[in-house]
Parts: sequence; structure tokens; C-alpha cells
Amino acid sequence: MAKLIFLGTGTSDGIPQIGCKCSVCKSKDKKDKRLRTSILIKTGDGNIVIDSGIDFRQQALQNNIKSIEAVLFTHYHTDHIEGITELRPLSRFPGKTIPCMGNKKTIREIKKRFNYIFSPLQKGGGLPQIKLSKIKNDIVIFNKKIIPLPVKHGILPILGFRFGNLAYITDASLIPESTMEKLNNLDILIINALRPHPHPTHFSFDEAVSIAKNICAKKTYFIHMNHAVSHKQFLKMLPVNMKPAYDGLELDFSW
Repeated sequence: MAKLIFLGTGTSDGIPQIGCKCSVCKSKDKKDKRLRTSILIKTGDGNIVIDSGIDFRQQALQNNIKSIEAVLFTHYHTDHIEGITELRPLSRFPGKTIPCMGNKKTIREIKKRFNYIFSPLQKGGGLPQIKLSKIKNDIVIFNKKIIPLPVKHGILPILGFRFGNLAYITDASLIPESTMEKLNNLDILIINALRPHPHPTHFSFDEAVSIAKNICAKKTYFIHMNHAVSHKQFLKMLPVNMKPAYDGLELDFSW
């Protein structure tokens, strides 16, 4: 068995948004407080994080993350990679290097934006000890297979991931048929649902629900939600086997 923890379920602005006075941003419901979307997968062999975004330091402290054995990146947007700098204290142990993986474009952008990590001008202060690698085929971590799931974020090719009978997809606006074929027989589907009305680069609520119905997972959890609707409102709109996720929610699954 493995455990998944939702470190964050919000969009690039986070919820509450700075300066916003809407009912969701002012909500007292803890399930309406959403850090940037990210998850932690815990196994007996170690921890895997998908996306270390702007809020990663806060998320690591809140969830008592003391070690990470690998980071998988869905894509290179700031809310998904900016926290790579916060891997420094987790890679200070002698001989510790954290593998960080993504598609070709993501690895190229990380090298460009965080050039100081890979071409340091001087020693002092310390640097994250990470090793970048491109995802081309299935990945094996802890002797377990992870299947990359190519999807589209607008025109941008990005990745979701399948761990056993659990699949994780965020920021998508299109799932190609070749990827849909990899989503059979799921116990748990996690997929983005930005807001009620359409968006050019993210699934809306209706689009996400429709896709989830086609995939037919036993349970579906929605992520990457903005402040257009509260957790309670969204929950009332959904079939019984579908729910909005929330920060701190934990799921057990087989992998």
C-alpha cells in the first residue's frame, strides 16, 4: 500500500487570492484554503513529490516532510517548479542527490531558470543537490513502475502520471486518445477542474466531470480549482463517486 497526500489543490494564484474579497477567499472553511497544486506519495521505501511549486516550503513544513527520494514535474510553469530551491535542506545529507524528472521542455526550462544550481559562480550558502533527467518511457522507482501520461495544457505538452491503479493529471485541457487508453481500470482518478465556465488551457468543471465519467474510475477527486466556487458548492454538484480534493486530504492506494 501507498499513501497520497494533497499538499495543495489550488491554482497559480492560490486561494485566497491576494486582495480578493469574494465569498470563497473570505471563507472560514479550511477546505477553501488552497495552496498551489502538488501531491506527496509516501511508501515504505520513501517519498515522491509531484511538482514543487511556490508553496513547497510551507507544504513541506505543514506535512512534516523530512526526506524526498524523487520529484516528478508535470510541466515548467512557475506554480509547479519554483520551489525547486527548497529542495536544498532535503539534499544536505552526505551523498544525497534528489532525482528530478520531467519532459524534455521542462528539464530545459529548469536548467535555464535555475542556472545558478548547475553552473555555480562560487561556493557558499549551499545549493540543492539534484539530478535532472528526461522522462521518455515508463519510470521505475522503488522497483515500482510509473507510467507517464502525455496530455495537453493548451498547446503545451505536459505529463500526468499513473501509479498502479491511481492516475494523476493536472492543468490539462485535452487528453489524447493514446493516453485515454492508459487510464483503464482505475481505482482513483485525480484530475484538474479549474472553474464552472470554460477556459482555453484548463478543464472546466463540466469538462472534467465528463472525462471522469468516460474513464470510469471507482473514485474521482478534482484539483487545481480557483475561487469561483466553494468546496461545499462543488461537492453538491457532483455524482456520489466524485469529490473535490482539499489540502491535507490523504488517500490510501495500491501500487
